[in-house]
Amino acid sequence: MVVRISSIKSKFTYKGKEVSITTDFDNGALAKVEEKETNIFNCWPYHPPEEFKALMANFAFHFRLDGCKNKKVSFRFHVKEREKEEDPSIVYANPDFPVYSYDGINWKRAENKSLHDDPTIEYGKIVFVEQKFLEKRVWIAYQYPYSNGHLHDYIEKIRAFTFCEIEVAGRSTEGREIRQITVTDFNVPLKEKKVIWLTGLQHPAEMGAGWGLEGMIDFLLSKDMMAREAREKYVFKFIPIVNVDSVAEGRGTEHSSKRNPNREWERTDPIPEIGSIKRTLDEWKARGNPIDIFIDIHGFSSKDGRWYLVLLPEESYRDKQRAEYKRLIEIIKKYIPSAASGPYPSVGYAAGAGCRRYGALSLSIDGWVYPWLAEGGKPPDLSSRYKSSNKVCSLESIKAAGATFVKAFVEFSKTE
Repeated sequence: MVVRISSIKSKFTYKGKEVSITTDFDNGALAKVEEKETNIFNCWPYHPPEEFKALMANFAFHFRLDGCKNKKVSFRFHVKEREKEEDPSIVYANPDFPVYSYDGINWKRAENKSLHDDPTIEYGKIVFVEQKFLEKRVWIAYQYPYSNGHLHDYIEKIRAFTFCEIEVAGRSTEGREIRQITVTDFNVPLKEKKVIWLTGLQHPAEMGAGWGLEGMIDFLLSKDMMAREAREKYVFKFIPIVNVDSVAEGRGTEHSSKRNPNREWERTDPIPEIGSIKRTLDEWKARGNPIDIFIDIHGFSSKDGRWYLVLLPEESYRDKQRAEYKRLIEIIKKYIPSAASGPYPSVGYAAGAGCRRYGALSLSIDGWVYPWLAEGGKPPDLSSRYKSSNKVCSLESIKAAGATFVKAFVEFSKTE
């Protein structure tokens, strides 16, 4: 039985025969669930067929299971892998789902699972998962969730640090605050430092971005000598979650308006999230402050995992700034040897606005939560993923990669 108990229309609690499933919490989402046999649940992450054409970044689910202690529970995740034969897998951002957690903080990969064809859907697959749970409550998700609630708790944990300042960068369509974390040595004058602005989770299913930014902040607030040097050389301004409404509602889709936040940055009528963040940046610049580097993060990986740096064309910059841009990318690749890169015009994108509106060295970063095993340059599909039996990168390794980027910025500050 499905019970609607939330002000958010999509949230529900499903009362099963022995256990219950709910999405009625921050970031919770699942399109549909049904139980025909005791503790065997058919789950649909999206509503077919209209959402099958969504980009891979639109694929996400996160729900809680209650009353499951010492019970063996099975899930059948129904997904459509692609629209047509030559398409990449819709779910290639994390073909090795799901992960689960007893506390919502520490996550494990579900091991006992298999892949089957779904004869009822063209290019359909069913991921079979079976798990005996040791606690009465467990959270299950597509990949490591990064929620507004988690960010709130993290901010409360770091608020007292001398080098940390908590601000509001803007407000969402539904009136939620968009939080900003500034980290620097406030005793060093601003004129002696560069300013880096970093944004994450424009697309809420790209959850690695939030964890990667958090890893950067963890390192910056540490006692490491390079962290101290970074605080002295830079002002870091982090916006871990741009699309706070979609994160709260567990939407993998971009925004309630169906508009893509990362196409809004150079529009005259952007959605409120982007409009309010731009006003914050505009006000910063109007006070005579620089924005030297602007990085929009769409995913994060382990240091040796799969990375892609989306660059602006060289002609976006002139003379000295063009040389600085080349040097910045070279240094990032030195610290992240597995990173590939390529130029993209980025018209309307955050990185494009970072360059054209604010005069910053700008790029987007994407990283995957699993080791990349592409053949012929194509993303791996579900079938090849299950044959290879590779695991998703650990949350610890994703966060640790944040420190690597900070070290690259420190070296960049020394090469002028």
